[in-house]
Amino acid sequence: MGRDEIARVLAEGLIVPDANVLLNLYRYTADSRANLVSVLEKVSAQLWVPHQVLVEFWRNRESVMRDPGDSEKTIDELEEHSRKAVNALQAWSNRVSLPMEVAKKLVGHIEDGFAQVAEEMQAHSVMVTADFSRDTSDDMVLKSLEPILKGRVGPAMEESLYKKAVTEGLRRVAAEEPPGYKDKKKEGDRAAGDYLVWEQILLEGENRQKSVVLITADTKEDWWRMEGGERRGPRIELVQEMYRRTGQRFLMLRPAQLLQYGQDFFSVSTSDEVVRDVESVDIAVSRASEIPPGGGWTVEGLGLLLVRLNSEAMVQADVLRVAVKQSGFVSREQVYEIAGYSPERSLRGFTRPINRLSQFVKSMDMAEVDAVDVLWAVYNEDSPEIGWAAGFRVHREVLPLLKLVPSSLLECDYITNVESANEGSDEKEGER
Repeated sequence: MGRDEIARVLAEGLIVPDANVLLNLYRYTADSRANLVSVLEKVSAQLWVPHQVLVEFWRNRESVMRDPGDSEKTIDELEEHSRKAVNALQAWSNRVSLPMEVAKKLVGHIEDGFAQVAEEMQAHSVMVTADFSRDTSDDMVLKSLEPILKGRVGPAMEESLYKKAVTEGLRRVAAEEPPGYKDKKKEGDRAAGDYLVWEQILLEGENRQKSVVLITADTKEDWWRMEGGERRGPRIELVQEMYRRTGQRFLMLRPAQLLQYGQDFFSVSTSDEVVRDVESVDIAVSRASEIPPGGGWTVEGLGLLLVRLNSEAMVQADVLRVAVKQSGFVSREQVYEIAGYSPERSLRGFTRPINRLSQFVKSMDMAEVDAVDVLWAVYNEDSPEIGWAAGFRVHREVLPLLKLVPSSLLECDYITNVESANEGSDEKEGER
């Protein structure tokens, strides 16, 4: 499609932002966010948001706000590089018979340097998220979106239509028909989320009789037609389905492309740096959402992880075992009880030993390089304060595999004591 046709559709058609576009506003730099919001304001008369997009936005908003730049994960990776650097230095110092005090001094330089970088990253992460708030009245992203999207959000589907759409969405996932079949690892009806968005777009297209432009940061092949590894437009099946249902055209643009067209067609000033930032964030987030089978783990790899945790991080090992026993979740209160921590102690960075040793398991080729984090913090209404974890959860893809590791690796005193207490309670109840 030529530039003139794209300009016409942007000016007259229906412009639909996907949930990932709205969520990534929390991840972009301030300049990138402001530029994209400016373009959305320019085309606001053509904007329309499917109800399912808002459902997914609210479902994922807090998890994105918690660490929009994946700072904790990056710090974990840096700590692993620090350990490798120290090991390499120590091996060299042994080969050249370096005096111990000199070797310790050099090791200190490495550790201090990495620690300073991690500290500054954490401080910057706090600054980046300072304008975001779980309180919706104080969230600058929501404040910028509210006037743009007011009156432009579609209604929820009627229950019968919704159930029919979920059934069709799950069928397409199983048959690997677009859109959304790459989400087959999502739990339950959530695997049909992309199709729900698509069906709502089709219904609105039928009602309005307008061409549709979907703005999405999704880069997967269940939406895009790929040629030579590059995205060349929407899947032909989607274009045909749109025309068959509405008689209208269907286009797809990435947010970076919308920025470029915003500069060309709507006089919104932007820069190459902003476009690169938006594109890099979108690609990184989309790739991270692709979960490999089993989360990228094996039973043997998880067994090795537990063995290493037993020797290097027993508290984290016991918390992981209790979570497995409790269908994948362990509460904040239980963590303090298991570890014997004082109430003043923070749980920030609690999962770092698990993530660090996970890197070791990956280096032994017993887990995929992109394997998911085994244990992650949960933030919800049970969190005592903003930014405090309510507990920790085992990744849903990993939990079934953890239950298959040797039973001896899943035993701990806390579980034994709880089971004994429960048995004693049952006996007393029986005596009554």
